[in-house]
Amino acid sequence: MFIPALLGRGQDGYRSIERRTVSGFDGSPLAEATITPAVMVHDVARRTSSALRSMPIRAVLETFERAGEIFATGEPDGLDPEAFVRNASLASGLPLSIVRRQALGLFPQALRMMGQFLRTQSPCGLEVFDRYYYDAGGVRIGLTPRGRNVGFVMPGNHPSTHLMWVCALAMKVPVVLRPSNDDLFTPYRLVRSFLEAGLPEDAIAFVPGGHDLVDPIVQSCALSVLFGGQPLADRYASNRSVRIHGPGRSKVVVLEDADFDKTVGLVARLVMDDAGRGCINGSAVIVEGSAGRLAAAVAAVLESVPVQSPLAKGAQLGAVSQAEAAAYCGLIDARLGSAIEHTRAPGGRVATLDGVRMMRPTVIEVDSIEHPLFGMELPFPFVVFTSVRSRKDVVRAASNSLAVVLAGHDEALAQDLLLEPTIDKVFAGGALSTEFDPREPHEGFLLDFLYQKKAIRSGTQPSPLD
Repeated sequence: MFIPALLGRGQDGYRSIERRTVSGFDGSPLAEATITPAVMVHDVARRTSSALRSMPIRAVLETFERAGEIFATGEPDGLDPEAFVRNASLASGLPLSIVRRQALGLFPQALRMMGQFLRTQSPCGLEVFDRYYYDAGGVRIGLTPRGRNVGFVMPGNHPSTHLMWVCALAMKVPVVLRPSNDDLFTPYRLVRSFLEAGLPEDAIAFVPGGHDLVDPIVQSCALSVLFGGQPLADRYASNRSVRIHGPGRSKVVVLEDADFDKTVGLVARLVMDDAGRGCINGSAVIVEGSAGRLAAAVAAVLESVPVQSPLAKGAQLGAVSQAEAAAYCGLIDARLGSAIEHTRAPGGRVATLDGVRMMRPTVIEVDSIEHPLFGMELPFPFVVFTSVRSRKDVVRAASNSLAVVLAGHDEALAQDLLLEPTIDKVFAGGALSTEFDPREPHEGFLLDFLYQKKAIRSGTQPSPLD
């Protein structure tokens, strides 16, 4: 198949002379993809589109429902649903069963429920997206888009990340989308489903290409949402028109009263869910008291995870390239020092099956949160344990986390974690961070980035001081 750039001027799209071959982890050729020139990104991002904004919100949501059905059962990209799932798995390395669940199982339902997601974020019902104001406390508040469009630079680690730009479209903000080369198939099928369902063509631009498109998107779009590592986060940290989704560094806090056996299962699941690829997978465990026994028990569970082809039913490990495997092992070895590596599988951290490489789960114990491995996040089942002695140390160790799961019972500590500004999500009482709910804030609500509140008063309104 061929994947073109879609620039809002016909569904045939732009087919570049310079192209990229998309191959599977087994070496099979899957597609040829356009490499979008930066000049075209500048051109499409600077256009003003009014078609989406002029659609009533109810019509937008009806379009989303149709798109969900097309995505689930149709061939908007030329692929039947199972062929799409297979291509997305082969390209990204994510196990096929996980792609099926997190793409075919997620998006059709999410698109049907989009009205609920918007009601959670909007201050006064869905109508605010048509009239751009609402009344509260006797005054009228304007709620208007901060700019004409928003650019997204997406990752390829997990299909669910694409709900972010889908929500922006639902809020009637046109989107310029640069997909990850690790997974072109999921966003391409979504875009094609929207267009087939009747979404205005100029509401979304799909611009496949490399990292050289990041600056053109930031420079030309009114707003930008970027996914990437710490260097990217540092680069745009001071730009108010850019929202950064960097490393999640999600953690588990284990208190002394936590049930040991249940905690072993909890931590193992938080590390292994979705092949360890999610930003809300556990990458660090903070144990009140001594971490060694728990780390060893979790390692014993994870060492039993079978090495299977990612295409096999129930596979739990994702595929990586030779270069990626070498880079991950090099990072760990360079920082290991005096740390204890509890997982010691025969053959080392990298497993090879029929020429396909997979990273085995890795469990490490360090003596302090100052250790260079603590807080490091890698895109496979990788977790670092450490011990703390006081509740104050717990909060300090848990800081700078997308999600913190609390094992044990301490309502005061749960509130302290909630009040820590650098922690985005708190899960207590058995709740799991990997069970993603699009109604919950994820590094804040997207609406608060895309829209701004304004004062609006008509001549017929009485003064609040009268």
